[in-house]
Amino acid sequence: MHTCTRILASDLNIFISTGSKTAEYKKVLAEEIESQALKYNIIEDMSRSNEVDAIIYADESDISDFSIFPDDTVIFSIFAGVEKTLLNKTIQQPLVRLIDVEMTECMAEWCTAHVMRYHLDLDEFIRPDKTGWKIYNKERLLANQINIGILGLGTLGSATAEKLNKLNFNVTGWSATKKKLKGVRSLVGSEGLVKILSTSDFLILLLPLTEKTQTIINSESLKMAKTGAILINAGRGGLIEDNDLLKALDSGKLSACTLDVFDEEPLPLEHPFWSHDRVTVTPHISAPTRLRSSIKSILINIDRLNKGLQPLGLVEKKRFY
Repeated sequence: MHTCTRILASDLNIFISTGSKTAEYKKVLAEEIESQALKYNIIEDMSRSNEVDAIIYADESDISDFSIFPDDTVIFSIFAGVEKTLLNKTIQQPLVRLIDVEMTECMAEWCTAHVMRYHLDLDEFIRPDKTGWKIYNKERLLANQINIGILGLGTLGSATAEKLNKLNFNVTGWSATKKKLKGVRSLVGSEGLVKILSTSDFLILLLPLTEKTQTIINSESLKMAKTGAILINAGRGGLIEDNDLLKALDSGKLSACTLDVFDEEPLPLEHPFWSHDRVTVTPHISAPTRLRSSIKSILINIDRLNKGLQPLGLVEKKRFY
């Protein structure tokens, strides 16, 4: 496991490169440095790259070669997912993905909202085929009669599991390692995957994108899914084989899905997801990075480094998260 025990100086130098949002990040960082009375400096000049202690970074940054920075410079991503960042092989420095309490709550709220939307059949009335008073004789199941499976029990998945559990849904999670969450069943391994796929009325994808999770939802895994299940993907587009998902929807194996993330973003207008009547597309809005909250979270992590502690979200590059 990669460790990061660098002790940063109290007057450390921070470089910001977040693409189109760089100016906004500089402004908010300067405000937080002042309000918290921190002895930190914002480096503006790339010619001083050898003096940089920490980088606040987004993938659309202008930086392509990280070899200009010291090897022990700590890179703080403003995103929870870092698989795109890791495509840059010049990054030899410690990389920290964003773990932010507001982003986490956003994700848990978004996933819960879509579960409740389907659970209460709200689309029947919000988007009716025709106007008029509809006689509705369907007896709705209660939350405690519904099984929800969450693939991925990291920070975002755990928060989502806990929120749904509080609403009395039966929640099971599947992850690389066993988790201990009150009221949530934890499964691991290939047997656990079969179990969660075959028993879940809802499948929520919150996995990181790795070599092991790439297209984990495909024709073979969908055969194991419970007939009529609903899929919600807020993890990564690459978790799903698109054509196999469409076939599962057309056959009735899955009854519906909501997708917030895609292999190609923005999703091309000609993509069949847009026109499929069982697919809801949202434009990667489940848990957007929140400017001030993310800066505060990064500053908390820098403080951890100053105290000789491991930063939260330190990436194990071989695992991609």
